[in-house]
Amino acid sequence: MEIMPPDTGNKDPQTGTLIRLRGLYPSLKTALRKVADVILRQPEMAIYASVNEVAAVATVSEATVMRFCRILGFKGFQDFKIALAREMVIPSPRFHEEVGGEGEDDTAVVRQVFHTNTVALQDTLEILDIEAMKEAAQLLLTARQILVIGVGGSGPAVTYTGNRFLLLGLKATLCTDFYLMLMAASRLSRGDVVLAISNLGTTREIVETVGIAREKQARIMCITNNSLSPLARVCNPVLVTASREVTLPEEAVASLVCQIAILDALFALIAAAQGAQSRETLNGMEKAMVKVGVMRQPAK
Repeated sequence: MEIMPPDTGNKDPQTGTLIRLRGLYPSLKTALRKVADVILRQPEMAIYASVNEVAAVATVSEATVMRFCRILGFKGFQDFKIALAREMVIPSPRFHEEVGGEGEDDTAVVRQVFHTNTVALQDTLEILDIEAMKEAAQLLLTARQILVIGVGGSGPAVTYTGNRFLLLGLKATLCTDFYLMLMAASRLSRGDVVLAISNLGTTREIVETVGIAREKQARIMCITNNSLSPLARVCNPVLVTASREVTLPEEAVASLVCQIAILDALFALIAAAQGAQSRETLNGMEKAMVKVGVMRQPAK
């Protein structure tokens, strides 16, 4: 059964430059962070500046600026400036003035939450690699068994994944406890798949569990906000979300919303590939729920 994603067109792999930069920021070394700070504070200036001018403002060498561009996936500074200029033609909602502040009313609070989640979802879609999504869905569909792991803020996404996998008839083990993760990983083998969900991609419990799974020759994939993280470096495919570094409660929720959106897209791809088999499974569960009174008989 082949996974056929919807036709989304060919996205430029260098789109969403500032979005990707925010995700990579926590993993950048000090000198590279100086360059990132300049670009994030003054993206318009960087478009018209030379490489040595950016280096001077960031108080780093020109070689550091060039290395910064290569980390973002560009051949050089000129390619980086062109991509940045294209992005700045239509500013992301992220650059708009934030809603709310001290003394904000209830309406402003609600709007801020919706605004944060909407921007995070838009940014995630902008940088989402559809080919990686297709590969991930195929891996899950053909896996002998699946181990889904996540801790802290990613824990709810693990539970959500298990519920959906049950509907699709996939065999999965869910773990949010470190000890149970290690035990489950030690029992994996070739043909098994680990789905690791971690916003920062640096959580010790997740990284160590993935290390054991790799020793057992299981295939590892992840959903993370940081494509340079220790977790992302050992995973294939890597599905990248886009949300700000968490400083406010609504931003923590936004990262979860992005994880759920990617999971929903994976489930849709798998269900489409299963075709009649998936519909038969869902119909069977619906009949069982009607029988025990959990839901009413659908109207004909």
